[in-house]
Amino acid sequence: MPIDLGHFAHRFIEPFNTESRFYWPAVIALVLALIANIVWYYLPVRGIAPAEHTVRPWAFWFNALAIIIIAVLFIAKAPFLLTVIFFALAAAADVYLYLVYVPPLEAAWLREQRRAKYLPKTKRRRR
Repeated sequence: MPIDLGHFAHRFIEPFNTESRFYWPAVIALVLALIANIVWYYLPVRGIAPAEHTVRPWAFWFNALAIIIIAVLFIAKAPFLLTVIFFALAAAADVYLYLVYVPPLEAAWLREQRRAKYLPKTKRRRR
């Protein structure tokens, strides 16, 4: 049976409605993604670099806003293409944060840690 690309393209741009067999699994995945994002943000982690600690709120809000916008697109029965576009934008923002923005900050922090090892510690004054 040949693959009909026209049918696939039409399904990709038609409204994403509740009669679709992918609607409820997508809604469940969206709820699970929101819960996982909240747990990831509030889970205390020891020993992470300050750069990661700085970027975590930004990544949380990028993800949370993307999930909320995608939920609104589901409710508005927008074409599935818009959902994919917003998901790709959120993923691109996370990739930018963790692959472009964080590494220089983390390298500077590591340099500062190495430099601090060689500086003399201040001695306490005795009374």
